Amino acid sequence: MDNAQHDRGVKVRMQLDQIVDTLNSVNVPMSLVWLWVWDVIRDKYTTYETTSEWNDFVITKGVTLDTIWEKLWENPPSEFTLEYGAEYIDEAIQDWMIDNDFLAALEEDNWLDDEDSDDESDNTTEYGTQEAGFKAEPVVLEGSTQ
Repeated sequence: MDNAQHDRGVKVRMQLDQIVDTLNSVNVPMSLVWLWVWDVIRDKYTTYETTSEWNDFVITKGVTLDTIWEKLWENPPSEFTLEYGAEYIDEAIQDWMIDNDFLAALEEDNWLDDEDSDDESDNTTEYGTQEAGFKAEPVVLEGSTQ
């Protein structure tokens, strides 16, 4: 290993040590799980804040990171665990966001249609045109105080 690689390794270890120290000072049980969950939520929020041709979901209109955090802090789901790996917890977080109306699935299944199909896609979803950069309207259930 040359000196540049060694020096880089030392710097990375110092940064990781600082992160571990900070994480250990957070006053919640399983702070690494909290960090992972919040990082995934922030990433999904940024990714799905507006629509694109690559997104299957959109953040519901009016939902903020503060709204999501309040719900998460009030009642953290027990299924958020790193025990089964990253794919499991990412899916659990996405399901939780959908169940709490923070994330809405875009209904765009035209890619499944036959190439010879006579149906013309109008590039819309149940919420509107994808190119519009909209946010989905929240679902309000009867008796809800939203």
